[in-house]
Amino acid sequence: MDSVIKSAINLPKKGEISLLPTHLADQIAAGEVVERPVSVVKELLENALDSGANQIEVLIEEGGEKSIVVKDNGCGIKQAQLLLAVSRHATSKIQTLADLSAVSTLGFRGEALASISSVSRFSITSCHQEQDNAWCLKAEGEGAWSNLMPTAHPVGTTVLVEDLFFNVPARKKFLKTARAEFMQIDQLVKRIMLSKPEVAIKLVHNGKVSRQVHIALDDASSKQRLKQLLGAPFVEQSLLVDIAAQDIHIQGWAGQATFNRSQTDMQYLFVNGRIVRDRLLSYAVKQAYADVLYHGRHPAYVLFLTIPPELVDVNVHPSKYEVRFANGRWVYDFLRRAIREIVTRPVGLAAHSEAPINQSWQVSSEQAAGESQLTSYQPNSGAFAEQPYQGSMQFQAQPSFDQPISGQSHKVEEAPLDYLAQPNTPVLGFAKAQIKGVFILAENEQGLVLVDMHAAHERIVYERMKKQWQSDQLISQPLLVPIVVTLESSQVKVFQLHENQFKKLGFEAEPFGPEQLKMTAVPALLAKTDVVGLMNDMLADFAVVGTSQLVEEKVNEILSTMACHGSVRANRQLNLVEMNALLRDMEATDASAQCNHGRPTWTQLSMEQLDALFMRGQ
Repeated sequence: MDSVIKSAINLPKKGEISLLPTHLADQIAAGEVVERPVSVVKELLENALDSGANQIEVLIEEGGEKSIVVKDNGCGIKQAQLLLAVSRHATSKIQTLADLSAVSTLGFRGEALASISSVSRFSITSCHQEQDNAWCLKAEGEGAWSNLMPTAHPVGTTVLVEDLFFNVPARKKFLKTARAEFMQIDQLVKRIMLSKPEVAIKLVHNGKVSRQVHIALDDASSKQRLKQLLGAPFVEQSLLVDIAAQDIHIQGWAGQATFNRSQTDMQYLFVNGRIVRDRLLSYAVKQAYADVLYHGRHPAYVLFLTIPPELVDVNVHPSKYEVRFANGRWVYDFLRRAIREIVTRPVGLAAHSEAPINQSWQVSSEQAAGESQLTSYQPNSGAFAEQPYQGSMQFQAQPSFDQPISGQSHKVEEAPLDYLAQPNTPVLGFAKAQIKGVFILAENEQGLVLVDMHAAHERIVYERMKKQWQSDQLISQPLLVPIVVTLESSQVKVFQLHENQFKKLGFEAEPFGPEQLKMTAVPALLAKTDVVGLMNDMLADFAVVGTSQLVEEKVNEILSTMACHGSVRANRQLNLVEMNALLRDMEATDASAQCNHGRPTWTQLSMEQLDALFMRGQ
């Protein structure tokens, strides 16, 4: 009883302020850095990568709750700095505030080792590349450390984390099963493997190798490593990306629209080699695939965005998954345009482009400051630039089919008898027949091409309509009776800030009091739609992203419906000239591998596949 009374006397009185013990402060702070075993693995892997290691081994027991070991062959830590390395806010990554504004390493806070050691049985063994001996340091609880002990260890560092959260039962009880915790670790290591092809990494769980990749420094080994991590179908159906605009650069692989997923489980995005979860970037890529993906499906991609460190803030959250850009709108515009340039390439270009498109976009200083629209980017090379159609297509529900389908001015004739022996045979070959007024059969160098003529023509008409609308989009229709829209005062300020952008999109309005806008004109094509709801949604987009694609999406939805009704219908008989004209238009039309709804427009059957159908050569 006396001890209880004494301890009560020593407690601070209500309202008094006292310093927390160091080990307790560390445990509280650890909650931000170490949420579960995968957080430990992430921090230790980032330290290993920052040390220059090209060989890393991760050993996991019971989902990481029992033990986590990370071994690397990096530069190691000097004996004199080993105790400092496990202290809070001790780091070799930054020294000044200026360093923080241009961080190029994965870690920089100096909190990871201190946080991990405060909630586990922790030891670290390291041999610096300039020293002959390795040294081991062990945590002894409540912020105390053992004396440094010499030990045998190659150059590099090994960190051992055992009994995670043994002293924080409130956190430990929220851990999931060992299998569930390891699945998160497995996905993290997979992302690290994708982001660092120059590093060999092995992941072992309960004594069994789960993943292992070797160093990949050339195209062949990189392709093999990608196949190992994401599967052969992704590699076979992805497009190489390599596009730059001044200091910003995007590289990687973007899956074709026909290779899509029911979930967002194959989307990997890295900024300066760092794993990020950024809604702005994800939305930009999603918009790049707009109107080429089947509804409800998601694209697959592995993309590496490189941007000067001073233009991206990585000091947003202790987990370092979040970033903030100095000019988010510029990054959004660039990424959306770059990926769309790749995934909507005409069939003719896509089939002949196995190498990455490596082109540069010039961006003026005014555009770099955030004043650019997507249409402001102009490729230097005309090789992949959009070419206007020479034919005309008026907006009408049912275009006349008295003339051949092609809107091109070139003359399309039937194929010569020896066309397969001639150079530069068209990708889709030449038409041979039509089936049930629905499909076109064509022959090319690889074998048989089967085309859904309505789906293909629908895309062709749709793309022509989009180009025509884009050239006339500034045409506004004045409203006979202005519409007064009631908003919040913050929304009115957003409108005033982006008023020029609204005018470019065909909306004319002016403030009508502190919480109202008076709309006097809208885009002609949208006059009969819910312009009030559209205005509210656009203001929300501008407030978050600084731009909006809602008008483009709404217009495209209308044009898609018009194109669907205005395309060649089933059971219409076409002659060979018309069929070949359709094939040539497909080869020159953006995104022509899919219709407006994301369905494929054509498929290829090689001679090997045809032989297999009839068991030829078996």
